[in-house]
Amino acid sequence: MLQHIYFWAKKIHNLMMWFAIILGVPIAITGVLIEEPEKWETIFNPSQMYTIRDIHGEWSGKFAIVLAIMMVTGFLMWLLPRMLSRYAKTK
Repeated sequence: MLQHIYFWAKKIHNLMMWFAIILGVPIAITGVLIEEPEKWETIFNPSQMYTIRDIHGEWSGKFAIVLAIMMVTGFLMWLLPRMLSRYAKTK
C-alpha cells in the first residue's frame, strides 16, 4: 500500500514540477516588469502594464496550488521510505 502511495506521489510530484516551470517563468518575467515599471514604459504603454499585472495575478494563484501539491507529494516522498524502513526493521 505504501509503495503505491510513493509511486503516485512521485508521478504527481514530477508532473507538478513541469507545471511549476511552465507557470513560474511567465510569473517571474511579469514580476520583473511590475517591480520597476518606469524601466519598461518605453517598451510597454500603461494599458499593457495593467494586462501584465492581470496575468501575474491570475497565474500566481495557480502557481501557489501547484507548489502546495509539490510540497505535499515531496513530503510523502521523504516520509514513506522512512516509514517502510522502520516497518521492515520491526519484522
